[in-house]
Amino acid sequence: MLPTVVNSLSPGTVLMPYMPVFYVSFLVTVFLTPVMRQLALRYGVVDEPDGHRKIHTRPIAYLGGVATFIGWMAGVLVSVFITPINSDPNLVANVQVPPGIILGAGTVVLCGLIDDVYSITPRLKLFGQFLGAVLLFFLSVDRSGFFGIRIDLANMLIFPLERHGWIPAVQLTHPQMYMLFASLLSAVMAVLIIMAASNAMNLLDGLDGLCSGVTSIMAVGYLALALYLACTGVPSAGVASMNPTRITLSLALLGAVLGFLPYNFNPASIFMGDTGSMFLGYVCGAMIIMFGNDGIFRWFLGSLVIFGLPILDTFLAIVRRKLNHRPVFSPDSGHFHHFLLKRGLSVKQAALTSYGLAAMFVSFGLVIVLIPTSLALGIYMVLFVWLVVIAFKMGMVYQQSGKAAPAASTTAKIPAATESPLAPPAETHAHTPAPSAHDNPNIMPVADHGFISK
Repeated sequence: MLPTVVNSLSPGTVLMPYMPVFYVSFLVTVFLTPVMRQLALRYGVVDEPDGHRKIHTRPIAYLGGVATFIGWMAGVLVSVFITPINSDPNLVANVQVPPGIILGAGTVVLCGLIDDVYSITPRLKLFGQFLGAVLLFFLSVDRSGFFGIRIDLANMLIFPLERHGWIPAVQLTHPQMYMLFASLLSAVMAVLIIMAASNAMNLLDGLDGLCSGVTSIMAVGYLALALYLACTGVPSAGVASMNPTRITLSLALLGAVLGFLPYNFNPASIFMGDTGSMFLGYVCGAMIIMFGNDGIFRWFLGSLVIFGLPILDTFLAIVRRKLNHRPVFSPDSGHFHHFLLKRGLSVKQAALTSYGLAAMFVSFGLVIVLIPTSLALGIYMVLFVWLVVIAFKMGMVYQQSGKAAPAASTTAKIPAATESPLAPPAETHAHTPAPSAHDNPNIMPVADHGFISK
């Protein structure tokens, strides 16, 4: 059943009051990124070439993720002064960003920054992500003023099972027990979503401009989904179709990554590092949770499909390593962007191809919201299975040892033989071959720093 339109607001009318969020986050990131690059170079927070795995020819600054985070924060803070157009008097008139989202983001960024500067163990990185997810859950405030993510995140999965008789209607017979169970399930879901999204984006950060460009496309998808829901009424009590926070966070994320992308696109002059990739994953995970927090599975599924490229790449990495009898946390060079490089694409071409695939996922994610849930779930399953089968047929899953990448294509990372299976590999790089390093001083690297190592 399609949502019922209950107001005549156009997307442009809804979006207009929020545009200062985008302007501020974009401008702050644009002007702050060169400053962070100079600071990184001055204090040695750089990725040094080693002539083996890190094949770039000069030190490249980190701290790009710090600029992105500060730009995002600036946009979020500006939203406090915004009074959005709201046709529903029952909903809050001003933008209210839950403190848990901000504190959780700061925790993840701090963890990534310590790793970029000093290097920490994967377990500590996971703990930082876990702590950020816990802060998001317990310090978020719903529309009724209660702390904690609403249990509708769990209801979204439980209620359909009850309707089909697959589980008993516990909330009718034991309401207190159900509240406890639903709260725990919501907490587990929130933590898993945040940690999975943070690590998926960490893995995706493998080419100049790849992670930031793909995130900008996904941010457009989240913004479009938020605007559509804001202009569409849902005939259910307690459902916030007009949610200023979703629009605000989407615009802040979009402005921040677009402000950073010019410096990060090939040839990149600065990397976002773990600070940036884990932060972007955290924000995307928070968006997925917010779209599922009203208990509408179709909205949650749409936001999940928008995040489809990082999900697919991580899923294939796990399957690839299991089928090739390798530890799941061992590094390899079989990710989608590595595959494109081995096929002879340049770094720019591989990034642009990935942008196109990300746009396809975003398009499907938006379409899913317009159709019945059962049909939407079927479309997502078919799409995902087709892409996995295509990956198998194109040789992206099974890898034959001893076969080197074509010499005429691009150079990809080769894992060090002494690398610990659980340790994230040092950042590695790929570039379009040049006549000499002196002729092309701007050869830029392929980042490689996921907990599930590349």
